[in-house]
Amino acid sequence: MTHTDTSSAEQQFGAQVREAREMRGWSQEALARHLRDAAGIDLHQTAVARLERGERTIRFNEVTALAKLLGLDLHSYSAGIPQLTPEEYAEAKERLPQLVKEEWAARDTMAELSEQYDAKRREAERSVSRLKDQRKRLQAAIQAYEERRSAARARDIQPYEDGRSG
Repeated sequence: MTHTDTSSAEQQFGAQVREAREMRGWSQEALARHLRDAAGIDLHQTAVARLERGERTIRFNEVTALAKLLGLDLHSYSAGIPQLTPEEYAEAKERLPQLVKEEWAARDTMAELSEQYDAKRREAERSVSRLKDQRKRLQAAIQAYEERRSAARARDIQPYEDGRSG
């Protein structure tokens, strides 16, 4: 079976399982039954279907049991791991601690930035709250002023008892 680089390992393995199952003339239910009998792994037919479509995470014990049951070659899945010469191995062993150090420095930077972001966010939230309080007080003052002014106008234009207006 040819594996494409565009599909995930789960999709590739699922396609390989489906192909091997169909070559044996087994239904998904039959595969589930054989897997249960041979390895004690209990998968429902729907789980087998999702596994074959690459929509279900495959546990290592399931991979090994399916590979053994169906005679699948798992070496093709390690093709992406580089094979090192002794010199490359020595260089890799030497470079690894530096990469780890750089990774943790990047993680520390992310943590610092996250803390700075959180602090700035809290500061902005306090500003929004302060401004909101100021706005509410100002709106209340404006409303009180307008109500007093309206009440004063109403007093000024009240009719006299003799029918004249003020």
